[in-house]
Amino acid sequence: MADRAGGGLLRGWVDESNAIVTAWQECESRGESEHSARTQFYEKSCKLLQKMHGVPPVSSQVELEMTLVYNTFLFSLTCPQHFDVQENLSRTLIRALEALGSQALTSDLVALWRLVLKTLSDAGFLACVHKLLCVQWALWLSSGHLQNIHCLLLIVTQGETRTPSDDLMTVIRNLGLSSDEKSSLLVAVATSVLKDLLHICTVVAQGIERLRQGSHAEALQAFLHATCLPAPRRLFAQVHTLAGLTFAKLDQPYSALQCNRKALEVDFGCLSALYQSSLIYRGLKKTEAEIEALQLLYSATTLRSNVPPASAVVPLISSDMLLSCKYFKSIITAPSSLHILYSLAHACALHNRFSEAVEHYLDLLALLQSDFMQTVCTEGNVAVFPRIPAVYLEAAFTMLSAKKFWDAAAVCEEVISKTADLIPEKLVLVPLAEEDFPAPAVPSILESTESRRLDRLDCVLWAGASYCLQGHAYYQMKETNESVTIYSRCLNLLAKVSLKRLAIAGQPVGEKDPPKFETLQRLRGLVLAGRGMCFMDQGQWKEALRDLKLSLQTSPGLQNAQYALTEVYWRLGRKEEAITCWKESVIMPVETPSAGDFPLYLQGFSEDSLSFDLNDLRKRMGEVCQTSGLSA
Repeated sequence: MADRAGGGLLRGWVDESNAIVTAWQECESRGESEHSARTQFYEKSCKLLQKMHGVPPVSSQVELEMTLVYNTFLFSLTCPQHFDVQENLSRTLIRALEALGSQALTSDLVALWRLVLKTLSDAGFLACVHKLLCVQWALWLSSGHLQNIHCLLLIVTQGETRTPSDDLMTVIRNLGLSSDEKSSLLVAVATSVLKDLLHICTVVAQGIERLRQGSHAEALQAFLHATCLPAPRRLFAQVHTLAGLTFAKLDQPYSALQCNRKALEVDFGCLSALYQSSLIYRGLKKTEAEIEALQLLYSATTLRSNVPPASAVVPLISSDMLLSCKYFKSIITAPSSLHILYSLAHACALHNRFSEAVEHYLDLLALLQSDFMQTVCTEGNVAVFPRIPAVYLEAAFTMLSAKKFWDAAAVCEEVISKTADLIPEKLVLVPLAEEDFPAPAVPSILESTESRRLDRLDCVLWAGASYCLQGHAYYQMKETNESVTIYSRCLNLLAKVSLKRLAIAGQPVGEKDPPKFETLQRLRGLVLAGRGMCFMDQGQWKEALRDLKLSLQTSPGLQNAQYALTEVYWRLGRKEEAITCWKESVIMPVETPSAGDFPLYLQGFSEDSLSFDLNDLRKRMGEVCQTSGLSA
């Protein structure tokens, strides 16, 4: 009677388990497989599992219990209770051993699996054991425990190969898991489907790990191997993108572009491949291709954000659930449309396509003032968006270059008004080296103080750059008096910042300035040069001489300031000094940081913004140098 009762209970549980899977499959076919439905089926599976755990384990229900844990795992992947799965899995393995008269004497999961594989395989439960092995594999893969996976799969392959491999990819290749399904026990996803997905995701995870470690050749080997494995279309495109990134790191840009092209052919929605291509084109200095890629990327991201998400069926288990490491996400996630628009505007400005750049920057400023910015800040994209005042300043620089002087001045005024209250009366920078800190607890305090100082310095730099650009805008509009006033205001602002150099035993004082202080000097040099050229327009040659000389002393290598100083020397009748200055600018240029080392808005201005005839100066100086036996 007890056996008949037990058999009836088992049949009831089998029917209940199959009913859950059947109901899920019906929901899936109707497109009702959203999060709430999965949670509902997960809860039903857990309740049935609790019933089974409420009776002593017997061999007749081992297969059902293992199948139920397998299905419960699949339903759990989008549920917050996902952490319960490992507990249920371990409990089921221990109960299966007890049902067959064995006992688990260790809490170590790898050792437990070793005992389970030996005991249950001999008892004819191989297919069910392999189902749960896939669950364990998936749990460890999603948490990045590749070494545990290697140990687990080695146990399986030890009886199949004479010499177990130390290479995880080889172990997986030699792995023979049973994919037999018992028709009386339904599963939500076939074991063979899960095993194939685990295979490629594990190879990809190993490649990502090698990529993080800098072992690019090994990473590439893994990714190329993954391209030969069966995979969903989206994952296949991502694998090609990863291979492309690795080729780029191995300095093989054209192979990288080929991989990115394949990724887009497989899945045009793989926008990360398009983004990576734009970065490669930038490195190859293929301006047209870079800008075209960014334009396509921006159109695609804008279109995607405006279209409501499709109601396509989301699979129970996908690569996104198994490959959850942040590094992988950062690679296969394209930046936000806001960042792409910024990259597009910046690229156009860098390559003198100022009309296009102005349009893009205007769109960008409009987005920054809208609610859209709040959503972008919470996305956590891979690409870091620049500070907002810097974007405004780049926009102003681009407007100036496009001869939209009033617009540039207005944008600068907005930056000044926002930063005015944040500027200190005096700011002293003290560069600190690591060896200056006596104890581990002290650096955090000192670094925090220095960080606050640098934040204040940023405000000074932004306001100063705004005055600089604004002054140049008025200079271009021939309002030199206003321009001189603005430049002088800027110099007074920059005078609030000083660098205190510390004398350290055995080291020269102030051998190298902090990068932001170099930027400050660059700004000061540009402002002095701008005011000097205003004085030139007003015929104040001595004042112009003073400012232009100070400009080149502060920031050597400002080409237009060098030309202007040559012109001033010539106008003052100091021809020998004019020749020397010309030689320094043309024949023997000073080795200084290039303009590219500084922000876009501190690149300086084009030669056509000079108020004197540069061609005439070149001709004059060429004749003088020729007469002196020099070649200009």
